[in-house]
Amino acid sequence: MEGPEATRPAATSEEDRPPPRPRTDSELKFKMQKSVRWFAPDVLADSALRVLISSGFGAFLDKRELQASVRPATPGAPSPPGAPAHDQPRDWTEAGPVWVDFIADTGDGFPATYTVAWLAAQSQLKLSNYAAALPRGQIVVLGGDEVYPVGDADAYENRFTRPYEASLPWLTPPHNPELYAIPGNHDWYDGLTSFFRVFCQNKWIGCRRTFQTRSYFAIPLPHRWWIWGIDIQLDSYIDQPQQDYFKALDLRAGDKVILCTGIPSWYEGRDSRTYKNLAFVERTLIDRRGASLVLCISGDSHHYTRYVGEEDGAHKVTAGGGGAFTHPTHTLGRHDLVLPVGAGDRAQRFRQAAAYPSYATSRALTLGALALPFRNASFTVVPAVLYLLLGWASQFSLEAFAQVGDAARPDFDDAAVRYGWEQVLLGLFKNPVSVLIIVIFWGGLIGFAKPSTRLSEKAQSLLKWPLGTVHVALHVLAVILVGLASVQLVAVFFDGGLWFTVFLLLFMGVLGGLVGGLVMGLYLAASCALMGAHGNEAFSAMRLTRFKNFLRLHFDGEGELTVYAIGVDRCPPRSRWRLDPDKAHEAPWIAPHPAPPAAHLIEKFTVNARTTRP
Repeated sequence: MEGPEATRPAATSEEDRPPPRPRTDSELKFKMQKSVRWFAPDVLADSALRVLISSGFGAFLDKRELQASVRPATPGAPSPPGAPAHDQPRDWTEAGPVWVDFIADTGDGFPATYTVAWLAAQSQLKLSNYAAALPRGQIVVLGGDEVYPVGDADAYENRFTRPYEASLPWLTPPHNPELYAIPGNHDWYDGLTSFFRVFCQNKWIGCRRTFQTRSYFAIPLPHRWWIWGIDIQLDSYIDQPQQDYFKALDLRAGDKVILCTGIPSWYEGRDSRTYKNLAFVERTLIDRRGASLVLCISGDSHHYTRYVGEEDGAHKVTAGGGGAFTHPTHTLGRHDLVLPVGAGDRAQRFRQAAAYPSYATSRALTLGALALPFRNASFTVVPAVLYLLLGWASQFSLEAFAQVGDAARPDFDDAAVRYGWEQVLLGLFKNPVSVLIIVIFWGGLIGFAKPSTRLSEKAQSLLKWPLGTVHVALHVLAVILVGLASVQLVAVFFDGGLWFTVFLLLFMGVLGGLVGGLVMGLYLAASCALMGAHGNEAFSAMRLTRFKNFLRLHFDGEGELTVYAIGVDRCPPRSRWRLDPDKAHEAPWIAPHPAPPAAHLIEKFTVNARTTRP
């Protein structure tokens, strides 16, 4: 199990010397970020705008095609003559055993991001349920979505580069770990501008060195193994310059390819556009040249799953637990996948071999969505405004605000104007303004509905209507209850008039925000647990920092690949990470206190070098 330790080159210049260890929080040069609050109105609005802009302009300005004019055209082009050895990527084809880490979906909140970074930086990673320690990765591959919510310069600084620098700031000679990355959709939201600056300009991130010159890469390894990282933009086709790049590789018959992609498109099935793009790469760039695609790895979904082909033993692995909120696994179901493989698009069945967290645990976790208004306090502004508008509009359908106040008093006995749920319901639907608000809200919730992706596209489209209808009905019922409760409460102190109106609206807003958030959480929890719908929305509302994972790949001297899937059930909170200024330069700047995070082996599987397609 011993492997050569990845180290940074000797200090040869001022900038090559180890950085001084920070002794105070201000010297860290970054702020320990909280997890992204995905339901915060500003995050929702900004993300929606970025999606619209990147999707629209991506069709007219594809930066992957622009890379060809400014980046080296030949894969693995050498550095200029006389360049220091550490300015060139290592020739791994003649190396001994090689260790590679795959980490995806990294830059979110500090506790989860740094926990994974700290574990990956350990020279010998000890696992609670595995006897042998695993050497540090000599190559680190980042599988997309390096930063959340948008890959701009500030987000990269605070959520990715500085935490990773702190986890492995310096290593002694002679070699440094190499770092490669592919972009995910969140990296594309700024048009890859920040991604290029971080990963495509031959820079250091701590003691790790970047060498790629484009948003995709190829790494040749011993015994004719390859690691390819492809850039599918925003679920788009494979551009011609990228095809030319991979066609120029010295890929021969019998070679084995590990393909890293930004989306686990195998979940969506053989007929989806996303998987057709992946099948195109396998068919035209790998299989027709006599090579084999033996392992596909992706992030994007923040859990761990593995599917294995029944005929050729190829693997489809999702390992997106590098730091972002946890995604469910039970929404995938226990169904096998039928996918096209090879040059003839021959159908092959892939069975599920592993899932982390387990289905039972994943389903139980959905109850956490009920806490949506407490985990996402700013989101309550949205239902507060909506409930206030509906309540206000409904009041104009009653005889007068003052009469509402009188009718709510305990000693009022005029049945003709008694205030109850019938009056509130009629008030909502007698006023055209409130009716219009409900209709618009209904349409929005139909569009918001996300049925299970296991269903056909037609079934998903049809199911959006009942899901949206049930959701809006729950909110209408909640508006009625909030209106009744607010009137009864305010009537205790005011008989009517201006102050009754002011406090009624105030209570409807405050109470409506809380109740509306609870209704949203109830809808997400129920639909996710019972129907496998809204997995992303339910779990992003919880912002769980549990069940993180990454892969450690070992290419041994005989040409066999062993994959270690490493899991972390719980990440220490920010209060458990403290500056460690008195350690050696090689030690992480921030250390866990009092105990390190407990990592364990999710599973271990082997891919034989002689694996070929029948």
